[in-house]
Amino acid sequence: MEKSYSNSSTTKTTNRYGEVSYWICSFVLIVIWCYAVFAKLSDLRLYQNQMEQQPFSHGVKTLLTYLVPFLELAAAVLLIANKSKLGLWVSFSLLFAFTIYIILILTHFFPSTPCSCGGFISKMSWEKHLYFNGILICFNMFCLYWFIKKKGG
Repeated sequence: MEKSYSNSSTTKTTNRYGEVSYWICSFVLIVIWCYAVFAKLSDLRLYQNQMEQQPFSHGVKTLLTYLVPFLELAAAVLLIANKSKLGLWVSFSLLFAFTIYIILILTHFFPSTPCSCGGFISKMSWEKHLYFNGILICFNMFCLYWFIKKKGG
């Protein structure tokens, strides 16, 4: 009689590592979004001045001044709630939009571009911003993959 060996212990270990990785990546995203909102709102006047210097029309600048922190906070709250993919999609959409903006800055599409990120992030060069966002996008994509894999479509 042949013994049948299953990969259940390997699968359990892989699932455990995946689950831990998911929570670590989610935690990093939550911390980043909370930090971003706090950095903007803790020096609201500076943030508003930086947004006023953005290379967009007045209406777009005004909209973004309020929409960006709202969406960052929404991403953090939805990620903390961990009830649906919505938080991961909001987070991914913000990171994707910021990354496109950074690429446009690096290709000199805009004449001048102040950083309105706040805190330590605003001290980064645009190249470091791009790498930082790339890492966060990878974390976010992993979380989306894991969430879909574990909880379904």
